[in-house]
Amino acid sequence: MKQLKKLGALLLALAVMMAMSATVFADVSLTDGEVGGYTVADTPNVNDKVINLKKEITVYNPDETYIYGPQINYSYSITAASGSELVTITDSTSTANNTDPDHYSGLAVTATALAGITTNMTATGEGSASGTPVIVWTNADILDASETGTANYKNLTIDFSNVVFTQPGVYRYKIVETASSYTTSGVTDGSGSATRYLDVYVMRSADYGKDASGDPSDVNRAGWWRVYGYVCLDSSLGTTDVTDATTKTNGFVDSDSAANITTADEYHTYNLTIGKTLNGDATMNSNKFPFDASWTAGDATGSFQFAVETTGTAQVTTGSGNAANATTVNGTVITAADTIVPVGGANAVGTADKDGSPAIANGATVKYIGIPDGTKVAVTETNNVIGTTYTTTATETIGSGSATDVVWTGGTAALSSDSKAATMDQNDTTTYAQASAPAADSNVAIQVTNNLAIISPTGYVVRIAPYAMILGGGLALLLLSKKYKREEEEA
Repeated sequence: MKQLKKLGALLLALAVMMAMSATVFADVSLTDGEVGGYTVADTPNVNDKVINLKKEITVYNPDETYIYGPQINYSYSITAASGSELVTITDSTSTANNTDPDHYSGLAVTATALAGITTNMTATGEGSASGTPVIVWTNADILDASETGTANYKNLTIDFSNVVFTQPGVYRYKIVETASSYTTSGVTDGSGSATRYLDVYVMRSADYGKDASGDPSDVNRAGWWRVYGYVCLDSSLGTTDVTDATTKTNGFVDSDSAANITTADEYHTYNLTIGKTLNGDATMNSNKFPFDASWTAGDATGSFQFAVETTGTAQVTTGSGNAANATTVNGTVITAADTIVPVGGANAVGTADKDGSPAIANGATVKYIGIPDGTKVAVTETNNVIGTTYTTTATETIGSGSATDVVWTGGTAALSSDSKAATMDQNDTTTYAQASAPAADSNVAIQVTNNLAIISPTGYVVRIAPYAMILGGGLALLLLSKKYKREEEEA
């Protein structure tokens, strides 16, 4: 991609062509963009005066699935740029051998950025009250996640419909973003600056000098102006650097190449599957054993919400903090097959209904989807079968690794010398608490096995007794045959 002769800071964003009376919502990303990307000279296109700045969070999970969102707010201060921020903007006149030309006008057009006019301007963040420039993400939001990360966004909507501009030109606004708490939410701060510059390109409209009825008047001065382009820039591009080493772009990006594009904030999660196996002819395979999953703070120290998926004979109950299923995510309709089931609201130190009170029978599983990375789990099982004593073991598998034997760390059951087996009488419990959080963005499986040998009416293990009897009978016949043979030889 060639360098502009006189490098400018802004892009005359090409928006969708629209009729004079049409309403168009224009989008610019706060956290992503494309360097260059224009192959023709500028043609002013009339945009609507409502601009949506997208705030992105990239969401990670080992499954291609939907998860519940983090609890985090982003607040925005929008003011007029001033002083050295009001740089000179120069278009390029060259296409550099006419190969892959950058965004240029074909003319040496120069303008000095004007201080943005905020009077009668309104800003509203998605998820917040009208007129409040705060974007609100909650545990009730349903987000699209994938192993490599999927971008999810909400809009900061800025409305210039009632702004009375004073002249044609490029009006520069300074936007400062503040996050409520990255630590509490489990969200990782991206590489971008907290300061953005929004440049709004303004020209006269056909109604310039007229009021609503078409007569010259000052009554409809806000309608005298059209917004025909805009761009959101990184803070380093909002100063005099913009005239030194910048390629015009169509988004909020860094200055020189695609490798320097600002990365979005990130939310990383893992999944936990609890499975049940029963061994022995005396087991009640249909019985659902009560489990409990409690959480210890990791990357997220505040509240979080997770989805649940069951297989076989297993069940969970939903708690009071459940979120309603969303119908769309990022504008895409969620089909019935993709809807996710909420469990009770949870936080890192545990609350009532934190895990849906799972009950799991032989061969069944309960899977918790969307646990914030860094969060440790403690899994407790209760023997609720009357008059039985189980020997209980378990294994844990993280990602594609091998299954490892679990060491029980608590409960009321009697433990073996190495704590890898628990003798569970009726109403006894046994607990496995992770010493450290599992690997990031992984699938974790804890498989609990209860062993129960069938009791014999003779005091011998029933499975062994028949073979012992056969062996005894065989030995007796062998001794008897030897006795008869010896007596015959002596006769």
